[in-house]
Amino acid sequence: MRWTTAIAFVLLLAFVPDALAAAPSSARSHFRWKDAAGIPHYTDMLTPEALQFGYDILNAKGVVVKHVERQRTPEELFAEEAAAQAAAAAKREADQQAITDRRMLAAYPSEKDLVSARQAQIDSIDQNIRTATNSLSVQEKNLSDMLARAASVEHSGQQVPDSVKKQIESLRKTAETLRTYVARRQQERVESTKTFDADLDHYREVRARGAASSKP
Repeated sequence: MRWTTAIAFVLLLAFVPDALAAAPSSARSHFRWKDAAGIPHYTDMLTPEALQFGYDILNAKGVVVKHVERQRTPEELFAEEAAAQAAAAAKREADQQAITDRRMLAAYPSEKDLVSARQAQIDSIDQNIRTATNSLSVQEKNLSDMLARAASVEHSGQQVPDSVKKQIESLRKTAETLRTYVARRQQERVESTKTFDADLDHYREVRARGAASSKP
């Protein structure tokens, strides 16, 4: 009896590997992938082609339990990283613009407030230009008088004093500085006038968005 049982056990062990090998493939997990033509392929092990095209993981019943995207090339990874950085930069810019817009609305509750503030800015520039222009006229007159004085001294055959030469040089530098300042402020006025229309349009757009978002 014991000998018969032992023989049966040994025979069972001998047939176990063959039984496992003969087990249907559906009892194991599989990988499915499609080639460039869209034709599906099934494998028991991951292949370079599956990694290249992406693959599905199937359970014992052939149901997809997970999809794995294909491996990205270095160029694709670089492009994706660049796109992600660009998107992040755009978001930061949009967030900063939103903060700026909120501050603008807080500073100028109405369009009239904005127009008045910008007009005050233009008026201030105009006043600075007038003041500097008047000073320039005075300096140019003084320079003209000093040049005439120096010419008179030279005409009389005398040497122009160093003090007069220094005054002439000082007046020239002052006049040049004032001319540069006036030109810069005039350009600033032109740019402020050009950008005002765009700023006003942006203000109206922001106000309109706020009004639309507050509607029920």
